[in-house]
Amino acid sequence: MGKGTFRSCASIEKHTPVEAPRWQGVLTAEQIAQVKDKQVPVAFDPVQIGWVAAHRISADHPAHLGAPPVPLSWQTGDAETALTFRSWQPSDVAAYRELLNDRQLWQYMTEEWPGVISDSMARDLITISTAAPHHAVNAVLLAGTPVGQARLAFAALGANPQEAEISYWLGRRYWGRGLGKRLVRAATRKAFAKHPYLERIVAFVHPDNHASARVLALAGYQPCGARQDGWTVFQSSR
Repeated sequence: MGKGTFRSCASIEKHTPVEAPRWQGVLTAEQIAQVKDKQVPVAFDPVQIGWVAAHRISADHPAHLGAPPVPLSWQTGDAETALTFRSWQPSDVAAYRELLNDRQLWQYMTEEWPGVISDSMARDLITISTAAPHHAVNAVLLAGTPVGQARLAFAALGANPQEAEISYWLGRRYWGRGLGKRLVRAATRKAFAKHPYLERIVAFVHPDNHASARVLALAGYQPCGARQDGWTVFQSSR
């Protein structure tokens, strides 16, 4: 996954979540089955005495009576298969270094393979990722163990402020397990909920990176053309 100039894509179908906003009432049995199929977490609403989609609670109506804060972990799935998101921490240096010390992982990134990553380099990269205001970088954890990264880059000066770019990677040992689709879905929901001004999230994929293209398609993104360098543009709309 790489970075590039933000652009809008025409004729993209709007993302329409199957779950209803909390204040419109609790989910029906059919809706609960749908959100579980999409691995959307649910939470019990003691005010309405019923189940609601957990990630919609404060994103749609933060002032609603009884609404808890947006979950800090952004957890999806059960305890053993849960994906969570948080900032990289100094204690992650060893795991971060191990994940990125794989030349094949860098094959379709915009950055070139830097060679063997030392503890010092890993520590510096973590510091940079958490310090810059132009993006939000999160470690992706599987049942508490770092397995990859999700990054949301905000529009540069002069670009569309309602658009952001998502990029991500998973350590190679975690490929082929359906985690990429879950990662992108959860990160996209998180981005739209946390940044209400965003209308579109785009992703740029190397033309030979068929696996990433499949991940985005399964996560609900639509292809909408290509950049001048040939990278395919995908988009998800609110």
